[in-house]
This record gives sequence, C-alpha cells and structure tokens, in this order.
Amino acid sequence: MVVFDVVLRGYDRHAVDVLVRAVEAAAGDRDRIAAAVREAGPLPVVLRGYSPVQVDAWLAASRTAEPDPGSGPGPVWAAAVELPVVLRGYRREETDALLTLVAGAIASGDAARRADALRAIDDARLPVALRGFDRTAVDAWLGRAAGQLRAG
Repeated sequence: MVVFDVVLRGYDRHAVDVLVRAVEAAAGDRDRIAAAVREAGPLPVVLRGYSPVQVDAWLAASRTAEPDPGSGPGPVWAAAVELPVVLRGYRREETDALLTLVAGAIASGDAARRADALRAIDDARLPVALRGFDRTAVDAWLGRAAGQLRAG
C-alpha cells in the first residue's frame, strides 16, 4: 500500500485508500484505472487528509505506467513515487509538482509539452526542507528524464 503524508486541507484519507485499492487491483490496466478514478469522482478535501500533491502525482504515475511489469524496470518517471525521504532534501510539494509535469510530458509525446518540461527542469530551483526528497536521487531522476525528453 502506498503511504502519503497527512497535511492540513488534504484529500479524505478513506476516499484515497479506497481509490488506491481500486487502482492497485487494476494491475496496470489503464482502462480499469481510468474507470476507478472516474467512479471515485473528485476527492473530498478535509481538514487533515493526505497530501493532494502526493496523491495527484501517484495517480498520474499510475495512469501512465506501463501495463507489463515483467518487461524490466518501468520508465524513469514512474520512479517518482519511490524517491527516498531524507532529513534534509528537496521540499516534497514542489518536487512532486515538477516530477508530475515531467512525467506527463514524457507520457504525452507532445513536442510542446516536452519542450516546456525541459525548460522547467533547467529553470528548477527546488527549495530544501526537513524530511524532503533525497537531492541526489531527484537530480539523477531529472537527468534521466531530461535525456528521455531530448531523445523522444
């Protein structure tokens, strides 16, 4: 099961847990994942709930993940969900937003979105915070993603 941070004004935890179980049960089937997301509808926001940025990033990665997990490691952008959290690292909200943008550009194949994502990577100045994403891992991920964006 995926673990999300609890924040003020986040998505309802029960609704997200139900959605996560449905998406994981779909096992990479994009049509079933899309149906589960449609069925869940807009996630309600509560006083103390799961981080919307993390949930949205996880959903974006789930929607664009390759359906065949046996074909080796997934695409570079799918690793956004697995970035390690360290004592002092890149602040998670901004990092999630950037990785979601880049992941969407890689998945779309649209030249304009790819160019915008490359520009966002080049212009990114991610703030450092306590309990953030490992800076080395994020920088490596962004480097691989930039290579994919330039190649494709």
